[in-house]
Amino acid sequence: MKFKFSQLRTLWGVLFAAIFLWAPLAAQAQWWSFGSNSNRPVISELLFNSISALRVERQLYMSTDELQQNKITVRGRSEVGQGKIGRVEASLDNGVTWTAIPFNEQGLFAFEFAPEIGRAYPFRIRSLSTTGQVSEEADNAFEFKLVKDDSRQLARAAFEKLLQRYMARDRSGFMQLVSNQFAGDAVALDSALGNDFRFFDSIRIEPVIRQMAASNSRWIIHFSFTRQVRSTKTGQMLKDQAQSAVTLVRDGEDFKLVELAAPLIFGVSDPGNVATYVAEGSAGRPVLTVDDAGNASTANQQRSSTAATPIRDARILQGQGVTRSGNVVPCGSGQNCAIRLWDGKFEAGADVPSALVIELSDSSLDAVQLPLLGSSSAAVLPQPGKLYGVELSDGTAFVVRYVSGSTGPGAMPPGAITTANIQYRHFR
Repeated sequence: MKFKFSQLRTLWGVLFAAIFLWAPLAAQAQWWSFGSNSNRPVISELLFNSISALRVERQLYMSTDELQQNKITVRGRSEVGQGKIGRVEASLDNGVTWTAIPFNEQGLFAFEFAPEIGRAYPFRIRSLSTTGQVSEEADNAFEFKLVKDDSRQLARAAFEKLLQRYMARDRSGFMQLVSNQFAGDAVALDSALGNDFRFFDSIRIEPVIRQMAASNSRWIIHFSFTRQVRSTKTGQMLKDQAQSAVTLVRDGEDFKLVELAAPLIFGVSDPGNVATYVAEGSAGRPVLTVDDAGNASTANQQRSSTAATPIRDARILQGQGVTRSGNVVPCGSGQNCAIRLWDGKFEAGADVPSALVIELSDSSLDAVQLPLLGSSSAAVLPQPGKLYGVELSDGTAFVVRYVSGSTGPGAMPPGAITTANIQYRHFR
């Protein structure tokens, strides 16, 4: 059984003639000339449309609203330490059949297919080097399925369910909605919930969602809230109002909690181990706190230790970039720029030794740690709410956060961005 990609063969010629500069056919014909080197190639980038699939372990579910022209474009990069990439192959039937995927000299590859709703595709991809080595198939083997749902509504429903179970003081039910990828300390969250329910009753939280941004199978929900609780120790009613954020990640056909910002609305008893960053605009606001003995009060929300430098805003146009001093300058060839926006993508400037942009897993500038950690590539398509950084030649790092653009929330197709609002910071 071969791939039943809709119009795949007719599209390949047009798609890749525009994207890739092909190596001479004579050179490509030698991919099978095996040597004796044991260096195995790796798949270093893997995207399903705008969603990263590089670290998917079992399942990747996408909804119909995440399609692009009713198709999935699988693209990425294969790299090898010695030799060259000689072949890239993908399978949608768990390796029973393999189809060769076009790639260029840099190991960039891509193909399209039109998935059927509800059908499970056991996906595998592998690359072969000119020295005869094969990448580890198990590293990129998972079930892909297109589900008929609205991911935005699912994420919102998951957030509401978390609120309901928390206000109902349902500790075990709440933890069932927490992802095993939780960015904070999941054990500490479970313990903090127990203390919350021991120290407070009559919990009432009324959130107002201000913004929802999708990024790599995740929804970041920014909200303001009004909260009221009663201290079980004193009987006193306590109220606070603030802004915060939660991040939810797709887990099968649903979404689960993966990250919490301070001020916390869940796990108030242990913010140091539960929250991973401080929500922007909340520092200095009086919020609910409680000590180990159950003494509840309100106190000003503190900033994290990495928030000493104020966030600056800038308007970055196509072909312009930001210098390390924070100036916006023309940046057609990357000179004098830490990072630039070019053809709808972030690219590293001339002062970046690796020429790579790092897509960080953090969702706030307040959560950034040095050295920068995350997936890297020569250029990245900015997603709302995501952080992107570069490491400069002097050992410092420059990080930008894409806030919004001319096409609104969601993936930004190349060339579609005319202006973008950027928050940025230079870290030492």
